[in-house]
Amino acid sequence: MQKRNDSTSLVYIVVLNYKNWHDVVECLESVFRSKYKSFKVFVIDNDSQNDSLRNLIDWATQFPAISSSANNYFRSQDLHKIKDVDALPSLVFVQNEKNNGFAGGNNIILRLLADQDAFIWLLNPDVVVAENALSELVQFAQTQSSNSIIGSVMKFHDRPERVYMYGGGRIRFKSATVSLVTSPEEIEKLDYITGASLFTHAYQFRDNGLLPEDYFLYWEETDWCYRSKLQGSPIAVCMNSVCYDKVGTTIGRGFLAEYYYTRNGLLFLYKYRKANIRLALFFCFIRLTKKILTGQWKRAKGLYTGAESFLKMTSHGNK
Repeated sequence: MQKRNDSTSLVYIVVLNYKNWHDVVECLESVFRSKYKSFKVFVIDNDSQNDSLRNLIDWATQFPAISSSANNYFRSQDLHKIKDVDALPSLVFVQNEKNNGFAGGNNIILRLLADQDAFIWLLNPDVVVAENALSELVQFAQTQSSNSIIGSVMKFHDRPERVYMYGGGRIRFKSATVSLVTSPEEIEKLDYITGASLFTHAYQFRDNGLLPEDYFLYWEETDWCYRSKLQGSPIAVCMNSVCYDKVGTTIGRGFLAEYYYTRNGLLFLYKYRKANIRLALFFCFIRLTKKILTGQWKRAKGLYTGAESFLKMTSHGNK
């Protein structure tokens, strides 16, 4: 793939909200402070049912320069009516009629943008970006192959001096888990870029497909990046692009988080390394035992239920 060299490349920024509109406000405020100005933002509300989008639209009316009163709100089923994406204002709100999970929520916009000659930046709603984060991503992308998938240096929002991860993580194929890359020396071993800050060309979602929707939550970007990597897409980290992650403010670290992390890790393994399922289930048992012994009852229940759900979904998951 050839390298790109266009200092005015348009960037479409996609932010998916579920109930945490206060976080989205802080995210958007940081985005619009960016030194790089050639971008448009799509905020999708994944059927929060708590007036999230109304509150966000009310917030945006304070800034007429970034949001016009016309043509900046769509229902998901009406997106097909958009004929000229470039004519949209710099901030667009989309109401999804049902919660389709992380991939389903993002895909309604990615599907619209996949044929655009532009970059896409997926951002989690609980992420705050540095002023030069986007400009550094664009500049870095112009030195890379056009099919590259690029991440940022993610730091803790409440401890901004500490690195949370460099770009993303590695897949543990024996245990159906992932481990974050926490040192620069490990970057070359990255298997995926976190969806908290994932930067790539829009054509990637045309050529490599949209985010897989069979996970609902967790492992979607892992699967998409891994599949893209198998198809030849390099994975890289822009060391000068820094984002600050509030780490799990949307779903927390309880039952649901453990349920989806476990179930989906096994589904991923079933898809790509089916022969490892028995070993991965053994590691699930080890993880379950540790959580029980340390009194993490909700997470233990989530892990057990996630493994059980995987076995029911595959019906012969460990054969």
